[in-house]
Amino acid sequence: MNKRIRELADQQGLTGPNFLISLNELERFAEFIVRECADICFSEAEGHSMAFGDHCGIVIKQHFGVEE
Repeated sequence: MNKRIRELADQQGLTGPNFLISLNELERFAEFIVRECADICFSEAEGHSMAFGDHCGIVIKQHFGVEE
């Protein structure tokens, strides 16, 4: 697992010595990662007239079925 994914997993309480997760926890973690990706698009668009950044974030969420 790369450093950033481990950090995200730690934030969600999904790491430990004998780390097992349920399907529900896995789904929540996947949604968390999708939101993180979309937020990068949104933050890159801030302060710019970059409608594409906003559009990109929305499309990422829609593609993965993650609600606002």
